[in-house]
Amino acid sequence: MTSERTLSSAPGRRSGVAVWKQIADTLSTEIRDRAFTDTGRLPSENELATRFGVNRHTLRQAVAALQSDGLVRIEPGRGMFIQHELLDYVLSRRTRFSENLLRQGLLPSKLLLTAREMPAPERAMHELKLAKGAKVLMVEMLDEANGQPIGLATAYYPALRFAGLLDMLNTGMRTTEILRHFGVQDYVRAESRITTQMPSEETARLLKQPVTRPLLCVECLDADMEGSPIKYGETVFCGDRVQLVVNSAADETAGAE
Repeated sequence: MTSERTLSSAPGRRSGVAVWKQIADTLSTEIRDRAFTDTGRLPSENELATRFGVNRHTLRQAVAALQSDGLVRIEPGRGMFIQHELLDYVLSRRTRFSENLLRQGLLPSKLLLTAREMPAPERAMHELKLAKGAKVLMVEMLDEANGQPIGLATAYYPALRFAGLLDMLNTGMRTTEILRHFGVQDYVRAESRITTQMPSEETARLLKQPVTRPLLCVECLDADMEGSPIKYGETVFCGDRVQLVVNSAADETAGAE
């Protein structure tokens, strides 16, 4: 850590606010800004005491406050681990990305990474009930909450039914709006399968997490109101940022994708 960072981080002892409280506030802001995402933990007590120019007793007061606020957990002999507040991602018959986030006061956004037509992979061909050799529209998006990545979604749509979908996505139209253009006024989640997996280096980079941290994986199939499959996909979520909530209610109000 540079001396510039150490000096700029030193608390002001004449500010009227206890030094330990200033340290706790600084670390709290950095935790919420995901400054420690690469390691998932705070630096050691010695490193933090040196950074802030305080003794270990003062530093421990600050860490105790973070622990009380649920921002860190202390594992003796191992270190101080970041404990981010988990986002509840509801899986139900009407799973909608934007609705899931908005109801928790979070701003949803999606970054389009890939959009192309391709021969249907075997799994997508089976789930979408396509003939051998049929093509699909593959769309890969980075899902974000308040500007922070929470998941990487890959979706496959039948190319014949949704010709033009890729062009509409490139104009910024939302998925729900595009589907309505093609006559799909509403759709439901026909099936969700939940597993775990380890990220590739590229996935870890996109999600801004260590390659050693497991992901939650949701394999899904959406169908129109007549029961015809319209989308097969897989979303991998950051396991330390998202918890999956299975809701069996059938009449949940539909929201925007």
